Amino acid sequence: GAPNVSTATAVREQHGHDESMHPCAPPDVVVWPQAVEQVQELAALCHRCRMPMVPFGTGTGLEGGVNAVQ
Repeated sequence: GAPNVSTATAVREQHGHDESMHPCAPPDVVVWPQAVEQVQELAALCHRCRMPMVPFGTGTGLEGGVNAVQ
């Protein structure tokens, strides 16, 4: 829950693009895990729900790899 999860439009749009020419494709939710165990739980949850997990670093990529296209 908050403050580690956000569905705010501005936050989603910030995480839905990088430095590439591709248009923004924001994720449904942004999560900031605080421990390795939370990352493991998130990965398991995404797998169970068949939901892609898109890692985001600094947003400086040039390929559109952070765009949530599904």
